[in-house]
Amino acid sequence: MPHKTNNKPPPEVMTWARASPVLILCVIFDALRFFFNMFWFFGPALAALYCTVKVSDAIGSLGGIVAGACTAGAATAGGLAFGAIEMFGVIMAMAVGLIGWLTVFLIQLINNAGIFKENFAMIIRILLGLLLSEIPIINALPSLTILNATMFHIQIKKGKEELKKWKKENAEAQAEERNRQNAQLMQAQAMQQQAANDATYNQIQAANDEKYNGEEIPEEVRKAA
Repeated sequence: MPHKTNNKPPPEVMTWARASPVLILCVIFDALRFFFNMFWFFGPALAALYCTVKVSDAIGSLGGIVAGACTAGAATAGGLAFGAIEMFGVIMAMAVGLIGWLTVFLIQLINNAGIFKENFAMIIRILLGLLLSEIPIINALPSLTILNATMFHIQIKKGKEELKKWKKENAEAQAEERNRQNAQLMQAQAMQQQAANDATYNQIQAANDEKYNGEEIPEEVRKAA
C-alpha cells in the first residue's frame, strides 16, 4: 500500500523587508507626482529660492532685500503665468504617474509575479491604480504606494497561511512515515523472533530424535518380534 509523503517544497513567503524597495520606489513616484500637482506653488517658490541664492552670491543679501525682491518677482511671475505653470504641472504629474505605474508593474512582474496570481481583484487594483495616477488633482494622492502596500499585505497574509498549511501537512506526513517505519521494524523483529523460535524448536526436536534412536530395544519387544 503506497504511503503518504509530502515532497512539495515549502511555499515562498513574501515579507515586508523584501517588499520595502518597491514601496520606497512607490513613495518616490508619489512624491514626484504630488510635487508636479502642486507645481503652481512649488514652481514660483523654487524660482524665488534660486533667484535669492544666485543674486546673493553676486551682490550679497543686502539685509534681506534680495530675498524679498526675488520672492515678490516670483509671485508676480507665477500669478501672470499661473495657467501655463498649472498645465505644465498637470502634464508632468500624469507623465510621472504613468512612468511610475509602468516601472513598478514591470518590477513586480519580473521579481514577484506571484503577486498577480492571488485573485482577480489584484488585476482590478492594478487598473485602478493606473486610472488614479492619470486623473488630475486625484492623482496627488499616494495611490501607487497605497495600491502596492495593499497588494503586498494580501500576498503576505496568504503566503503565511499557505506556509502554515504546508507545515501541518509536512508534520502529518513525517508522523505517518515514522509510524510506517516503526511498523516495519516491529514486523522484522517479530519475524526474527519467530525464526529464532523455529530454530530452537528444531534443535530440541532433533535432540529428542537422537535420544530415541540411541535407546536399546527392550527384551520383551525383541521376543515378541
